[in-house]
Amino acid sequence: MLNSRRKGPFAEPGFRWLWGGQLVGLIGDQIFPMAIVAMLSERSGMALSLGLVFGARFAGLSLLIIATGVLADRLNKTVMLLSSNVIRFSAVIFIIAMGGDLPLWALMLTTFLMGAGEAIFQPAYDSTIPSIVPATSIEAANAATNMLRSIAQIVGPGMAGLVVTGIGATSALTLNAATFLVATSCLLALRRVAGAKLDSSPEAGNSLVTEALEGFRVVFSMRWLFTLEIMSVVHVLLAVGPWFILLPLVATNRLGGLQSYGLVLSAFALGGLAGAALAGSIGRRTQIPGVWGLIGLSLFGVACLSLALPIPLTGILALAALGGAGTQFFDVLKTTAMQKEIPKGFLGRVFAVDFFASFVMMPAGQMLAGLLITSPERANTAAIFAAVVIFSTTLLPLFARSVRHLSNQSADDRVSAAGSIE
Repeated sequence: MLNSRRKGPFAEPGFRWLWGGQLVGLIGDQIFPMAIVAMLSERSGMALSLGLVFGARFAGLSLLIIATGVLADRLNKTVMLLSSNVIRFSAVIFIIAMGGDLPLWALMLTTFLMGAGEAIFQPAYDSTIPSIVPATSIEAANAATNMLRSIAQIVGPGMAGLVVTGIGATSALTLNAATFLVATSCLLALRRVAGAKLDSSPEAGNSLVTEALEGFRVVFSMRWLFTLEIMSVVHVLLAVGPWFILLPLVATNRLGGLQSYGLVLSAFALGGLAGAALAGSIGRRTQIPGVWGLIGLSLFGVACLSLALPIPLTGILALAALGGAGTQFFDVLKTTAMQKEIPKGFLGRVFAVDFFASFVMMPAGQMLAGLLITSPERANTAAIFAAVVIFSTTLLPLFARSVRHLSNQSADDRVSAAGSIE
């Protein structure tokens, strides 16, 4: 155990392939929305179009995430990850083949497919990690994964902004398609080195519906997790969804255009990189990860508020970085707690419920923002409201002891478990 802890997750070849492939794939994930914003910026009714198209992406994600979570506990995880890349690659190629001159409904359909691909990918990825790294390295693997996502979010928007403004949206999507090919080759290598570790063993005779309901039952039985899922639904509907619409609108109308949009996204991700690293280093040292995690998450309210303040781009970048740091800090602590508390046979389903709670209200939040934000004044009001929602609802769950500890176990149980690990 001590050797495994010292070596960390990158001592495992399977994790190296998984991590490396997604480094490339996630850069492509950042390129795609930038290219879509560029296409829609040339059309009338940009706010509503953004709400509908981005809402379709999250609709595909939220509608399928529960079923794919069940499948992650039934099927070989590499097969699911590969299927996700094939679906998203095909959607991007369709837009490229049409030259980007697609009617709004067709863009909504392709972004729906992108969301469907993400729905297949997410629970399979998170339930893969405990299968290919030692238990003592799970926290470090999660920190590395969140750092990976932050790195991709730092590099992706800037690269996409340069490509879109210099060459065009279609060229950016071509680069997006290429990233999926590289990521797929890494997954094939993962399948070769991990082998049977990624096979699932579902309970015989259970239907998909029964297994999906079991995922919900696990979440309902864990008070801390259920509380955080309710909080997430509120955040996404009233703050996160509108933020995704507000940011490109403010960037194009007040901050100088697509490059500023990319810079804010990159700053948010750069902060996330620091937050993930901090969580990975202190997560095992605290007995109250929920307290620190939710304090960190509340900083996203600062990022929302910045869009309503009369400050220059540099100020918005600084506050976006602060919000990104807090968000990723919380995410690492929460994901690690889930992987430790939930039996491996339920991980795919429970992560699916978690993603469902995170995204089910995203289409409604984005479409609502697209309908209501019809002027700069309304945009400022929406940003302030989003900040108030984050500040007020993030700290309320801390009244629950299980949330403060991110565990249903008592303090004595946690001490005993820690002693047995040592």
